[in-house]
Amino acid sequence: MTVFAVGGYFWAHSAAKARLAQKWPQVQGKDFPIPFPLTEAEVEVLRQNELSSQPEGTDPSSVTISPERLASIALERAVERGRKLATSRLACTECHGTEGQGGLIADAQPVWTWYAPNITKASPVGRYSASDWDRLVRHGVLPDDRNATMPSIDYQKLADRDVSDLAAWAASLPPKEGVTPSTEFGPVGTFLMAMGQLIISAEVIDHDQTTPIMPPAANIDLEFGQYVAQTCVGCHGQDYTGGPIDGGDPNWPPATNLTPHESGLKAWTKAHWMSFWKDGKRPNGTQVDASMPWKSLGSMSSTELEAMYLYFMSLEPVAATPGS
Repeated sequence: MTVFAVGGYFWAHSAAKARLAQKWPQVQGKDFPIPFPLTEAEVEVLRQNELSSQPEGTDPSSVTISPERLASIALERAVERGRKLATSRLACTECHGTEGQGGLIADAQPVWTWYAPNITKASPVGRYSASDWDRLVRHGVLPDDRNATMPSIDYQKLADRDVSDLAAWAASLPPKEGVTPSTEFGPVGTFLMAMGQLIISAEVIDHDQTTPIMPPAANIDLEFGQYVAQTCVGCHGQDYTGGPIDGGDPNWPPATNLTPHESGLKAWTKAHWMSFWKDGKRPNGTQVDASMPWKSLGSMSSTELEAMYLYFMSLEPVAATPGS
């Protein structure tokens, strides 16, 4: 019996290692500016503001703004947009820390001990090109073509500008020295990885899908709601029916069904939904588990939250995934 157990573990260790070490040289990163330049409409608003401060009768054609100032304003706005994304909707700071220093995400042994890397300019991330950022964030692929443990499945449909804004925000962070430990798989995690029971984002993402250049307009409509809700698929599933969280701490409760089914959000009114993000309490008064980053997500704008609710309520009602 011991021989079989030892042999099984060695098989699992070898299979898991091979799966983790697979490379994706065919995934070509998309190039985009960091930061995105101001749009013509934004430049015109700036020009009109400048004109309004000039003496009456000033020739409008004489009012110009230097390329250096436009670039500075573009960077300032990109960093602010990136900060909002990182600290709210995309919850980057939940894993990488409020200062980008990285750290422990989950000590879920015997599954794994999961660490997020330092992403400040003092780390290798500080040397990432736009295509490196694209491959990591939207494809789950590291610059050396290996799998990343980052849940890129949540971010695969981000617009170019959003990824660019994240890169601008990370570059703006004060450098933090230090390297976090590597993620370590325990015996259970090794077997789960070997048998394909742990998700590797690069394996499930459609690397040929077209990604938008700009995010949709921030309106309370289905298009924007679907865009915002994409961040939820890593825990709640690509069909949003919830269930056990793949790779999470075994003590974490299953993710909630987000479809308007009786086992999901059917009884939730918009008022219930908006109230939940203020205190993390469900309509029945129970507190959501700490594994749910409701504080970060709750700092989204009311437009983002209402659009997400609208989208979830538009889904076909589906029973919760077993285990929910």
